[in-house]
Amino acid sequence: MVNNEFRMKKNIYITLVFILASCASGPKPAPDWVNHLSEDTRYFQGVGLSSLSSDKYRENAFQAAEREISRQLNVDIKSSSRREKVVELSKTVKDRYNDYVQTDIQQSLKEVKKIGEYQDNENYYVLLGLNKETYYQRKLDEKEQVLEEVQNMIHQLKSLDIDKQLSVLNKALGRLIEKDLLHEMDKNNDYIFNHIVSRMKDRLNQISLDVAEPILMYNPLLQRKLTVPLSIKYKGRFSKALPITIIINDQNIQNTLSNNRSVTELIVAPDQHEEQVVRIMLNDDVFGNENELFIDADLDLGSFLIRPVIGDVDISIHGPLSRNQKQRIKNSVEQYLLKNYKYDNSVKEKTKVNLTLERSDNKRYDDNFPYFSYCSGSVEIKTDKSINALKIKRYKGADFNSIDKAFDASIHELCKEQNMSMIFINQQKKG
Repeated sequence: MVNNEFRMKKNIYITLVFILASCASGPKPAPDWVNHLSEDTRYFQGVGLSSLSSDKYRENAFQAAEREISRQLNVDIKSSSRREKVVELSKTVKDRYNDYVQTDIQQSLKEVKKIGEYQDNENYYVLLGLNKETYYQRKLDEKEQVLEEVQNMIHQLKSLDIDKQLSVLNKALGRLIEKDLLHEMDKNNDYIFNHIVSRMKDRLNQISLDVAEPILMYNPLLQRKLTVPLSIKYKGRFSKALPITIIINDQNIQNTLSNNRSVTELIVAPDQHEEQVVRIMLNDDVFGNENELFIDADLDLGSFLIRPVIGDVDISIHGPLSRNQKQRIKNSVEQYLLKNYKYDNSVKEKTKVNLTLERSDNKRYDDNFPYFSYCSGSVEIKTDKSINALKIKRYKGADFNSIDKAFDASIHELCKEQNMSMIFINQQKKG
């Protein structure tokens, strides 16, 4: 019994001594990296710190350490690139390059591992590291793989049609940008990126537009749509069908494919008044499904003018009209055409304008009401090759003195410029 009590007291004493010894020794000292992180030849290192009062102190500390490693990788990428300005990149491509760099850094952070951690009464610390040897070996493997891939792309160009060549060259540029290989040189000490850019621009310069007439004149009174024959050629021969964009006065009208065996019949619906510039652009689709061009390139293949002109016009007026009324209508038509359409005496074909009017009178309701009369009809416009028919809607005239004066008032309405425009322009656009 005495021995048991002695043993119990002895154990309690030993435990108290241990506790007192632990308290006397204080908290575990902080590792050196908490206060001073030395350069390490093996790792890109980052220290993260977060207050223990935060609900996600561990997650916050890890993210802070990863940001520090990310910053070092950014610096490493910039310092490893040559400082000479050897490539010209558009803003869009620069943005894509930066996106690729950030994506690569995020991919590298997946290889980060925890090297150490420490906690005091207030904060939690974590030390993360990315193995430099593993990182540089991966970059080297990717570089060799991409350079071999690009070299194979260049070797296969001769067997491809022009559209595939442009797509392959553009893809090669994208791969070089993606893996930060803008400054890599070939065995001739030429920058590979610039060499590919030169090849692409050389091919683009050999794509040409052939148009039969640089200025296409048309009769705006008769022609609402024009068929324009053109050819897209590569090295002077009909090219493989290429995607092209039709732009009229800086407005994108349509996308289409060129004909690879004969002329391309382009249908254009011109404005009835103004001379217009039609531009033929190579569409971005030719550079692949990604539809992203990695260089600044002139894709304008050429342009031509479409010009509305009329030659001599023979105007005749028909219907229940007096000589004075016929002359008034004829003068109004002549003035309208001269004001709104360009005359060109080189146009040998005469345009005949036959305007036929009908008269419709209403019975007078009462002596205190005016007379009402209407004129309506049609216009036939024709040459030896074309014909066009337009409708003249009803125009109302009113007069308190006589029905003939009411009809004359309706003719006056017809002869107003805005109503002439309704006949010769608006109806054609609707038709």
